[in-house]
Amino acid sequence: MEEKIQKLYCSIRDIGATFLIYHKRNNVEEIKKIMPEIQEFILWFLEENKFGIEDELYWDMRCNLLNILEDIVQALEQHDVVLLHDAATNGLLEYLGLFTDLEQEESTDDNV
Repeated sequence: MEEKIQKLYCSIRDIGATFLIYHKRNNVEEIKKIMPEIQEFILWFLEENKFGIEDELYWDMRCNLLNILEDIVQALEQHDVVLLHDAATNGLLEYLGLFTDLEQEESTDDNV
């Protein structure tokens, strides 16, 4: 799963970067392409407490992640590129980052 998370992290990071740097506003289509991977990550995260943290904190993290997913779905339905960017890069990317080796990610070839 680590490799899938790393790949998803890089995909969302790149989509966010092209949105901000190059003003490419096609993030709706780009996110739609990776929705199966997003769903797989969310289901994986929700199935158990991966960190062994306090139950209350884990449940709060689960609720927050579900709210992020809700924002992504709403943004896709409404073609709201700003909400989608925010939910993906400021929400989901943070969760993916918890399971991503950022040193390895930084050393990979940057496609942006």
